[in-house]
Amino acid sequence: MPAVPPEIMFIHHFLASFLMAWMGLLLTNIKPKIGKLLMLGLVYAIFGVLVRYSFNMAYDISFLLQVMLLVVLVMWISQLGLRRALVATVLGTIILSMCELVSTQIIFQVLGLNFQTITNPLIILLIPLPQIVLAFIIIHLCERFNMHLFDFQPLNKGYLETAVGSRKYTTMGLVLILLLVILVQLFFSVIVINQEFQWYNGLPLSTIGSISTSIIILGVITMGFLIVRLVELTEKEGQYNLQAVYIDTLDELYTAIRSERHDIINHLQTIYGFNKLGYVEEVQYYLDELLGGNILSSEFVITGTPGLTALLYIKSGIARTNDIQFKVSADQAIDRLPVSPYETNNILGNLINNAFDAVLPLHSSQRIVNLHIGADEDNYIFKVSNYGHLDEQTIQNLMKKGFSTKNGEHSGLGLHICQQLIKKYEGRMEVISANNMVEFSVFLPMLPTKEDVCESNRPKAGAFAS
Repeated sequence: MPAVPPEIMFIHHFLASFLMAWMGLLLTNIKPKIGKLLMLGLVYAIFGVLVRYSFNMAYDISFLLQVMLLVVLVMWISQLGLRRALVATVLGTIILSMCELVSTQIIFQVLGLNFQTITNPLIILLIPLPQIVLAFIIIHLCERFNMHLFDFQPLNKGYLETAVGSRKYTTMGLVLILLLVILVQLFFSVIVINQEFQWYNGLPLSTIGSISTSIIILGVITMGFLIVRLVELTEKEGQYNLQAVYIDTLDELYTAIRSERHDIINHLQTIYGFNKLGYVEEVQYYLDELLGGNILSSEFVITGTPGLTALLYIKSGIARTNDIQFKVSADQAIDRLPVSPYETNNILGNLINNAFDAVLPLHSSQRIVNLHIGADEDNYIFKVSNYGHLDEQTIQNLMKKGFSTKNGEHSGLGLHICQQLIKKYEGRMEVISANNMVEFSVFLPMLPTKEDVCESNRPKAGAFAS
């Protein structure tokens, strides 16, 4: 290999890094600024010359260090993470290496040069010129037709409109290029096989090999683009199918909400009319019929929180309406619970509703639901149990989002929401199925009392003893 003067190596390194970064970023759909690319090339070229001449490192070691530096510089000019910057750098290096392989082989064959014997500095300087021209052609095509292998561009409305508009024509162009590559490769294969073919005309076999290699490289690149397009379309199809399901669900929910809103307005207007006319008993009868009978029960438990008391008041009335034996017992006042009343009612309301739903299909003698409120030293304990049985596999799946043991259309989100609220306050939930009873136990930590706080802050005896 001929000795390359430092100034020529500086120019080669500058151009190589400039083009590698530019092509690599374009192939990941990042449009870099020319000013930053120039700064990148300058830093890379200075580092490359210093490594090769000042430290006299071997080529493979210096090349590895330069690639690592290029990754860091690409991260700097593009604000990409390490992995994405590495992808862009590798892509740029591969494409530029292919350009070098194709252009150098052709120019040496045409001019009859041998790289090992070149000593003229001007020729050494101009050897990468065809490679640079080819790289700029690739850059122009990538920018002109928005061609990229990966998409690291942040999404925005304008970008999406442009991408969707050009995707069809880009894909068609890639297919045509691939077909053309196949035809040209077949043509050269015929030339090699049929030595008397008229177009052969004594063309050196090495030249045919170089052109054929270039065509194969172009075909591989085109195939890569098409594969990426196919993967993107497959992912988009899955996303669109999932979104279609969500849209159908939201449409049904919107229709149901509108229907319920219409009914509620009618009921409120009726109640308002009764109230304005002074028909108090009629209002009570109307509410009893609307809400399913005698929904308000005179049996309720004082638990220490008005919100939970109101919830149990209503639930006991619903249980009576549905002939459910709903028993509530409390051994502990709820006065040190860190959970908000809304979240407490959300947790226990979901568990009680699930218990009611589980026993409703059963015989009236088996419609048993119990709620017990107790405590240990550190936690409040809420136990909701109902008649029934769950196997181990079902118990393991209960907390999973979307899982439901109910028949019909159910979201399967109730227990998942309960679990998230319980974890929020560092509590836990346990499920036991034994003796024909399924029991959900919720443990929620107590707030410390003032005495506990004072005791924890009081210095221990002898703490300052020597």
